[in-house]
Amino acid sequence: MVTHEVPSGSTRKIKIPNVCIGLGIKCMTPFQMLRVEGARFVLETAS
Repeated sequence: MVTHEVPSGSTRKIKIPNVCIGLGIKCMTPFQMLRVEGARFVLETAS
């Protein structure tokens, strides 16, 4: 699961990372996902 949210200690508002921890699902930030996947962004110049 990819999200910008961080785990919360509150029981009033449950965040996605808390659910992932509870279900044993890996959770990461979008930046971690891009590193893991090896994403490369190439800018081309106009001719």
